[in-house]
Amino acid sequence: MKIVIVWWTWVFWQFWKKYFESKWFEVIVTSRSTTIKPEDAVKLGDVIIFSVSIRNTVNTIKNLIPYIPENKLVMDFTGIKSKASEELSKYSLWEVVATHPMFWPWISSLENQNIAFDPINPWKKWEKIYNLLKEDKANLISIDSDKHDELVSIVQSIVHFINLLLWHILKKRWIDIKQIIDIGTSNSRMQMLILSRFLNQNASLYTDMQFYNDFYKEEILPEIKDYVSFLEDTIESWREDVFEKEFNDVKDYIWQEFLDKALTITSSIDREVKWLLKN
Repeated sequence: MKIVIVWWTWVFWQFWKKYFESKWFEVIVTSRSTTIKPEDAVKLGDVIIFSVSIRNTVNTIKNLIPYIPENKLVMDFTGIKSKASEELSKYSLWEVVATHPMFWPWISSLENQNIAFDPINPWKKWEKIYNLLKEDKANLISIDSDKHDELVSIVQSIVHFINLLLWHILKKRWIDIKQIIDIGTSNSRMQMLILSRFLNQNASLYTDMQFYNDFYKEEILPEIKDYVSFLEDTIESWREDVFEKEFNDVKDYIWQEFLDKALTITSSIDREVKWLLKN
């Protein structure tokens, strides 16, 4: 089976090229800058994977679908699924599975790595890919694309929003992150590491997560604004009882067993973090 990976600007294809070649598949990687152009490359593959930026995925699919022979497996790796899946759903002559590998390209194994997928029109070629991933112990999550975008608006977009807000506050005051770590609590130490991990990434990818998730823009962003106003009003009016009720209501939403487990795990992590930061 021959696999064609179409990429524009991101390096994610490097992991998948190495992975599929280790399974004895022939892999062709194509972009605007390669010798073999995408229009020619997609004619050669049994599986066509679009691994381009979120902002370019839909147009890339539209532009290249006419060159792809029928009965091939077409996949995309974009992190926002709804619009790409809507576009892919138009093409009934191909096997189509929208996917989102939720990890970075420097991992050494697929074991326990999350791969979300929306099986729009799966058949034999997808079954072969699915079984391959399953054999390597990837955590395969079948999920509707709209639901996927709702969930990633929380696990990605809003988390990155909070990180950016925190960094803005530090930068505006010219506070050295080392000062925060030196005086920090367990929560703040780990948050500084998460913040630094966030900033040590590709800016355009995180821009796309904020700009191209319609659920996030239509539902989550307005809710953030309303909640900030609620907290601001609560704090400025000295309504401690309202704040404590809000805290406990949120706490009650999460089951106690998970809260206890989280405390144990993060306490263990923090001991390691403190040692690593000193050495």
